[in-house]
Amino acid sequence: METTKKLNDILVSLFNNVLKVEEDAIKNSSRHNLSITEVHTLTAIGKGKAKTMTQVAASLKINVSTLTAAINKLVDKKYVNRHRIPEDRRIVKIELTEEGAEAVREHEEFHWNMINDVIADLNEEEQTVLLQSLETIRDFFKRQRVRTIKGDAPLKLMPLTLGDVTIPVPIFQGGMGIGVSLSRLSAAVAKYGGVGVISAAQIGFLEPDFYSKPKDANIRALKRNIREAKEAIKDAPNKGLIAVNIMYASRNYDEFVEAAVEAGVDMIISGAGLPMSLPGDVKNSKVKIVPIVSSARAAGLIIKNWSKKYNRVPDAIIYEGPMAGGHLGFKEEQLEEAQEHFYDTIMEIKEEIEDLPGCPLIVAGGIYTKEDVQKALSYGADGVQMGTRFVTTEECDVHPKFKEAYLNASKEDMAVIKSPVGMPGRAIKTPFVERVEKGRIPPVKCNRCLIPCKAEEAPYCITQALLNAAKGDIENGLVFAGSNAYRSNKMETVEEIFRDLTS
Repeated sequence: METTKKLNDILVSLFNNVLKVEEDAIKNSSRHNLSITEVHTLTAIGKGKAKTMTQVAASLKINVSTLTAAINKLVDKKYVNRHRIPEDRRIVKIELTEEGAEAVREHEEFHWNMINDVIADLNEEEQTVLLQSLETIRDFFKRQRVRTIKGDAPLKLMPLTLGDVTIPVPIFQGGMGIGVSLSRLSAAVAKYGGVGVISAAQIGFLEPDFYSKPKDANIRALKRNIREAKEAIKDAPNKGLIAVNIMYASRNYDEFVEAAVEAGVDMIISGAGLPMSLPGDVKNSKVKIVPIVSSARAAGLIIKNWSKKYNRVPDAIIYEGPMAGGHLGFKEEQLEEAQEHFYDTIMEIKEEIEDLPGCPLIVAGGIYTKEDVQKALSYGADGVQMGTRFVTTEECDVHPKFKEAYLNASKEDMAVIKSPVGMPGRAIKTPFVERVEKGRIPPVKCNRCLIPCKAEEAPYCITQALLNAAKGDIENGLVFAGSNAYRSNKMETVEEIFRDLTS
C-alpha cells in the first residue's frame, strides 16, 4: 500500500510539474506571445512541407472546425500561412511562417535542455535504468488506451459506423481468389450483417474469353458478381456491406477499382502493396476504402500519403497477421517473429490510427474461433476478418473438392511456399506443392496477372495453379489456406458461423 501511494504521488507530481514547467517556459518567452495550446498546434504543423487541415487535426486529436478557430488566431499573429491548392480548391493547406518555425525551434530547445538537465548527474547505468522504467510506464499507459479484458466478462462485436453507413456485425469475410469468394458467399455474409468480400483476383476465369482477353473477362465478371450480391441482399433487414478485395499488385488495378465503383460496390479493400492511388480512383464516390497493412509503419505511410495527396484518410484499417492464408505481407524469415509480436502489433497500429476519428481496426490472420475474436478485441481490434472458416460453408462459391481439401487436412499439411511474385504464401500441402518444392514447373502460358511476376523466371504459374484448385483439380492445384484450415472438420452455414461468433 505504501509503495502504491508513493508511486501515485510521484506520477501525479511528475505530470503536473512537467506541464507547469512547460507552461512557464512558454509564458516567459521574450520572443513569442503564445499559449501552450498554440505552441502544440505549431509543433503539429511542423517545419517541413505544408500540411492539410485534416492531417494537423488528426495529429492533435481534434476536429477540423476546432482547428480552424485556432489557425485563424495563428494566422492573425503571423505564425501560420494558409492557402488552398489549385488542383482542388476544397483542400486547405497550412505551413509555418519564419516566426512560427522559430517558435517551434525555441520549444524544441526547451525540451532538449529539460532532458539534459534530468540526466546530467546520472551515470550510464542509471540512465539505462531510468530509460527502462519510463518505457515500462509508457507501455502501461499504451495498453490502457485499448480494451483489455478484465475478469471473465466477454467483449462484444459492436456495430461500426463508417461515415454514412453502419456495419451491424463487424465480421469481414476475407477476400479469397481465385473463385473462392464470389457473389454467393459475399451476399450470405452481408445478409447477416457482416462485410461480404468478393475477390477480384482472376475473377473472370470462367468467362469464354478469359485467356484471349483476360482484362475484359475479369472486369465483366467483377461487375456481374457485385451486382448479383447487391441484388441478393437488397431486401435483407440489418444487412451489412458488399466489398471487393483488389490486390494493388494487379495489372490494370485502377481499371478494376473504377469498374467496382461503377457496379455499385460499398467498399474496396486493397493490399498486396501499399495502395497509394486508391483515393484518386474512387474520387467523387461514396465508396469506403480500406487498406490492408502488416505493420504500424505501413499504416502510417498510407495515412500520411492519402492525407497529403487526397485530403482523405482510410475508412478502416485491416491488419493481416502472418497466420493468414494466401499471400503474406512478410518475408519468410520474418514470419515467426511477426507471430510472436502479433498482439503487440495490434496495439501499435491502434496507437497509430487513434488520431483518426471513426477509423476502426479490423484484425485478420489466424482468427477462427469465438475465443480468437475475444482476444483480438481485448488488444484493441474493433472487428475481425476471417477467410479460412468461411471456405467450408455451404454458401462458399468454390468447387466441393477444394472444400474437401480443407476438411481432410491435418496440422502437418499447413505449408508456407514461395510465390512467383517473391513473397511467401500459406497453402495446404498438395501433390502440386510437393512437386514445386522439388523443382521448377515452367509456366506454359502467362496472362500477366501480377506486376512483379516474370514468367521466364517464375518457379510455376500461380494463376494456373489456383485455377486448377478452383475447378476441383487438387492434384495439380494450389489450395491457399490460413494456418487454422486443419481445424475445419464439418460443413457449416454462414448463419451458423455468425451465431457461434456473436452468441
